[in-house]
Amino acid sequence: MNAMTKISSASADTKATEVRFAKENIIISATDPRGVIQFANDTFVEVGGYSLDELLNAPHKIMRHPEMPKGVFYLMWEHLKAGKPVCAYVKNKTKSGGYYWVFAVVTHTENGYLSARIRPSSELFEATKEIYATLLEEEKGAGLTPEQSGARLLEMLQEAGYSSFEDYGTKALNNEFKSRDIIAPELANSFLLMDELVDIISDMQNLVNSIEQGFERVRGEPVNLRILAGRLEGAGAALGTISQNYDAMAKEMHGLVGRLHDPENGSLVQMFDAVSQGRWAMQIAQILNEAHAQGGPDTAEDEGAALLKEHNERLQQSSRSRLIEISSIGKSIPDICRSLRRRINGLDVVKLLCKVESGRMRDVDSGLDGIIARLENFHDNTDRHLADLSAKASQVTQKGSSL
Repeated sequence: MNAMTKISSASADTKATEVRFAKENIIISATDPRGVIQFANDTFVEVGGYSLDELLNAPHKIMRHPEMPKGVFYLMWEHLKAGKPVCAYVKNKTKSGGYYWVFAVVTHTENGYLSARIRPSSELFEATKEIYATLLEEEKGAGLTPEQSGARLLEMLQEAGYSSFEDYGTKALNNEFKSRDIIAPELANSFLLMDELVDIISDMQNLVNSIEQGFERVRGEPVNLRILAGRLEGAGAALGTISQNYDAMAKEMHGLVGRLHDPENGSLVQMFDAVSQGRWAMQIAQILNEAHAQGGPDTAEDEGAALLKEHNERLQQSSRSRLIEISSIGKSIPDICRSLRRRINGLDVVKLLCKVESGRMRDVDSGLDGIIARLENFHDNTDRHLADLSAKASQVTQKGSSL
């Protein structure tokens, strides 16, 4: 047994026994595209109880536990076949009939898949076990197919606040990585910087949300102006023209804001995806590096060690590329903010015309003063939010270029 491996059992009853391994230990396996095992490290052999000969060329489902929902594996394979990495909690069975829980991260290699598994310990793990238990009951009670179970799991994750299976997996990995509290000294500053970037990008998203909410609050004001113009008949002709101008300019501004927060291609979404994927890649790279080191000097040149080293280097390069991308995206945001602030100045001119008309109609109880006050508040808040947004984008660019 590897000197680093520590395994404990929860009870003497084999079928009820949970096998727990040390948080430092990492279970590694590699498969071909069909999921047939081509490589397994010592920890995999020791925790599962299968000999290396029994594992090699066996389907990976050899250790699938009957208490795992079918929908989990359905989603895992759907994402892997689509070229996406996967992070998921999995309950495996041992050869003797016991079980052990892992947090598995499956990535693509040139010849199939590489799976790295750590011992789960975060609060999200406990919440996930409850989701799995509920899903298992639904599978049995309703006779759900794997596809139906997968769809139901997605619904449950969305109800828990996750936008997708990928979003859930990425956040789970971050939780588990931090729960392990094992960070390579040479990567500590990089992880700290990525956490700072996530916070800044989140602040930027909040600012854009505030701007969007401001648009929602004044969306009806051009209509109010047109109604007022109609009520005043000839005296309100100028208000009708002002309303049309304001409506057109506000819609143009709203389109520019969409470039920031569009859920598919918005700059902030791209930045958040880049930092999340960069952090994900670096976290897995560290885990693989730990697994490589656990192999010891006698295995430094074997096939498995070479696979871990190569995959580790590829992931680190991917992480650097994704994080540098943030700097490039961040450079475009101040330009958008400047364009928006110029348009705010244009809206201010329209607002000034409203004030002129209000002065002309001072003897008419028009309600125009209330409209002007609301527009003025919207303009001031939006201009302030855009200034803050531009400043934070500059911070992102500066930090991203330091990676």
